[in-house]
Amino acid sequence: MPLTSPSTTTPATQTILRASAIRKSFRMGDSRIEILKHIDLAVRAGEFLAIEGRSGSGKSTLMHLLGALDVAETGAIEYQGQDFSSMSAAQRSRLRNRHFGFVFQFYHLLPELNVLENTLLPPMIELSWIAFHAQRAALRQRAADVLDQLGLSHRLKHRPNQLSGGERQRVAIARALMNNPKVLFADEPTGNLDAETGRQIMDVLEKLHQDHAQTILMVTHDRTLAAKADRILLLKDGRLTTEPK
Repeated sequence: MPLTSPSTTTPATQTILRASAIRKSFRMGDSRIEILKHIDLAVRAGEFLAIEGRSGSGKSTLMHLLGALDVAETGAIEYQGQDFSSMSAAQRSRLRNRHFGFVFQFYHLLPELNVLENTLLPPMIELSWIAFHAQRAALRQRAADVLDQLGLSHRLKHRPNQLSGGERQRVAIARALMNNPKVLFADEPTGNLDAETGRQIMDVLEKLHQDHAQTILMVTHDRTLAAKADRILLLKDGRLTTEPK
């Protein structure tokens, strides 16, 4: 079974994710700091987009808004033409789990679960207890297949504290791919890794994009990593500008 497959409903030239005039600010004491200022963005299906910016520039904030993890103060964010800005928290949660995958800098694996169990978390969250157990064999096989293709077939029963940093991040990628996400969000995916391990993780992301037409939106402060993408946008002073490759 392949890691992911291109969307059957969204042509590769079509916009899959769009942000229009979004703003976000945070209160700090008596002051309000505007982090994102009138952001407009269109992500095409099947593209690898990198958003580059210095630490503290608002990259993660923007990714959280685009991934329905947070809500913008103004503006609209659409996934496949549907505005999810005004959805309820439960509706956004269902959208995230069914259509989006997330890879973070610090893995966020559950220490009490082994590699296979951590990978199975998305369907465990989405499905009812009865539905999950009815599909348990097929889901475990799906998880094992994904892990095998990420070079982790020998680690299925290991727990996170028995893995290297690169292996933990591969498990996080496997978990993110478990539900065949249409958009994979990567927030500084190599930021907690040494240079060589980080290169290996970038190779995994590039292969997903090239071999499976996986739509990837990555935020990073590293221009070398950003250069791996099809397109680079720079986030500076709360605004996006186009950066040459």
